[in-house]
Amino acid sequence: MDLWPLACLIVLTTGLIALSVIDLRTGYLPDPLQIALAVAGIGIVMVGSPVGITWEWAALGAAINSALFWSLRWLISRLKGREAMGLGDVKLVAVGGIWLGPLALPYIMAAGGILTLLGAGIATLATGKPVWRGEMPLGPGLAAGILGVFTAALLQAPWLQLTY
Repeated sequence: MDLWPLACLIVLTTGLIALSVIDLRTGYLPDPLQIALAVAGIGIVMVGSPVGITWEWAALGAAINSALFWSLRWLISRLKGREAMGLGDVKLVAVGGIWLGPLALPYIMAAGGILTLLGAGIATLATGKPVWRGEMPLGPGLAAGILGVFTAALLQAPWLQLTY
């Protein structure tokens, strides 16, 4: 792997791991870290994304991803009668959109949901308490989805197309 894609992968991985650890410990995805990851993504897109995302696709990704997740958050919160998802999760998928564009969102959502449920299941088995009755941080699952899609794009996975 060339130096530029590797450097981009390191920046993304570092930011996503930091966000995941904080979310697991506190249930919070801090804005300063998300802003730093967004700015890094914008800079990378402007210099030349190693996964082929242009500034137009990055802008569309941030807008579409955040609008869809905000709408999902609003709908589920109304159905449950309480806040169902934090705004940090909405911001995180917007950051993912900057790095990967809007076509990556289904993969990010699928990975986020599956990995969050797996984590809840493992935590339930480890503690003997049903974690799903409380709050489950979605951030680590979303972060893993973003990182997984970015890595797959770097490896030129044949099933993944991030732009037209």
